[in-house]
Amino acid sequence: MVTVSPDALVRLAGIAAEAGRATMVHYHDGVAVERKGDRSPVTAADRAAHAIIVQALADWDRSVPIVSEEGEIPGREARRDWTRFWLVDPLDGTKEFLQRNGEFTVNIALVEAGVPVLGVISAPALDLLYYAGDGLGAWKREQGGAPLRLVSRPPAPGRPLRVAESRSHPSAELEAYLRTIPVAERVAAGSSLKFCWVAEGKADVYPRFGPTMEWDVAAGDCIFRNSARVGRRASPLRYNQPELRNPGFVIGLEDRGLEPAGDPGLVLWFTGLSGSGKTTIARQVVDALQAQGRAVEYLDGDAIREIFPGTGFTREERDAHIRRVGYLASRLERHGITVVASLVSPYEDSRRFVRGLCRRFTEVYVSTPLDVCEQRDVKGLYARARRGELQHFTGIDDPYEPPSRPELVLDTASLTVNEAVAQVLELLKASGGAEE
Repeated sequence: MVTVSPDALVRLAGIAAEAGRATMVHYHDGVAVERKGDRSPVTAADRAAHAIIVQALADWDRSVPIVSEEGEIPGREARRDWTRFWLVDPLDGTKEFLQRNGEFTVNIALVEAGVPVLGVISAPALDLLYYAGDGLGAWKREQGGAPLRLVSRPPAPGRPLRVAESRSHPSAELEAYLRTIPVAERVAAGSSLKFCWVAEGKADVYPRFGPTMEWDVAAGDCIFRNSARVGRRASPLRYNQPELRNPGFVIGLEDRGLEPAGDPGLVLWFTGLSGSGKTTIARQVVDALQAQGRAVEYLDGDAIREIFPGTGFTREERDAHIRRVGYLASRLERHGITVVASLVSPYEDSRRFVRGLCRRFTEVYVSTPLDVCEQRDVKGLYARARRGELQHFTGIDDPYEPPSRPELVLDTASLTVNEAVAQVLELLKASGGAEE
């Protein structure tokens, strides 16, 4: 039976090291590359490591299910009642493997109750092994030497930061985020090594604003979480989600020990067309949460524009506006505030950026159709936009990009305001953000 223990961690590290050695057999020019259904590359090294890991884990304890990137992925219903399972990426950083820069890894993690409790990363080309366990600390072994305990801590406020970033996945969201913090150095790395750099103090923070699959991050997340001198580092990542996918994240800046006692904060973000009903619903949700005694701050996009009247409506200006409001929301959340924000926020990239800033982000898409919104338009804004009197009006001459994975969808063409508010409160109650 698998337990969270020093012996289990040593055994898991051995499995990862063996799989790493198997990848090195194929680490040469001319290795054959195939394309999977999602167009991502796969090689014989991926499959060799997968076979070794899956067999070794099954021999260890057949009662613990295994999810491997190179295996059959169980669906949501099959995983619904899982309390523990393995997450495996047999070869993380296939691009780095093919470029032969050494920055590829073998990742294995044991997840219990949505949290990685054992994690091992082997970087065979660099002769590095990282491993950690819940309550066991985080460790590094280099070139077969003695294990070195890894200890990390949040950076001092205001200190210029060393930022770990993906070598293969640059993004406009990252560049925008880096303009909001003092940056001393940017440290590029492939695969899950970025988590390890933060855990051992080579970097202070690792921001990633694109989605990641759970097997990409679980082992590194475990190593980072357990690199605290006492207790655990704070991580927003969760596991066994419906699509085994995490949104963007930022790790390394702050820890739970810095948060206020009492209720944790959260950000409830309403998005939808003008006239969809999002502001009406948001305000009633604010009233309901205040009646429960929660500390709530309401951020209205139009009201914030009045404070900053120079904010325009081009795509670039809207994007900057959403990011500013999102940054403000994330700071309030850090202090235990429930933030309810209502903005058209028409662009998916902007909303994904905000999600990455926040620890607990809930997106509510008010999906009321355009024709219904136009019928409700008491200010005549849609009519003016159709006559060409208003430029960059969302839904008319500027696009609205619906959220791809909102936590809740509300169509007020078929729901009353009270019914919509009830659904929001039920969602918050299920996630621990509202009372019975």
